[in-house]
Amino acid sequence: MTSKYTGGCKCGNITYFVNGEPQWKVSCHCNWCQTTSGAAFRTFVLFNESDLEISGDTLKSYEDSDTAHGRPMINQFCSKCGTQLGIKVPSMDARHIALGTLDQRKAIEIKDNIWWQEALNFVSFPKSSDVYKTGYWNGTGEKILKS
Repeated sequence: MTSKYTGGCKCGNITYFVNGEPQWKVSCHCNWCQTTSGAAFRTFVLFNESDLEISGDTLKSYEDSDTAHGRPMINQFCSKCGTQLGIKVPSMDARHIALGTLDQRKAIEIKDNIWWQEALNFVSFPKSSDVYKTGYWNGTGEKILKS
């Protein structure tokens, strides 16, 4: 497979290849992403499932159906080193790939930020960002205007 994007976990136990363009590039500041990642927010690049090939060991997962937005979320990670490779949302044809696992992460520009209402107080947003009060999908969501 000729890959436009590549990446994997820290130990190299799991790698992936993507032949396609990102469908969305987003940082999520919701409480769920904070808790499940142990970080202030998560940043994802969404790729179509059909453009993604995962190699190596089988991803381990944790499914959570008790989310604020009501959609089940499946955290996916390496069983050897614990790297969180992303999230699968069963109702979506795209997979959330954690930005930090992409080899080309410095070339990805993140414009969208969602769940501003749950963002930690020390987090700031670039002036060029689109910031949404809660979620945003397919043109919906309340944009927060900044001065």
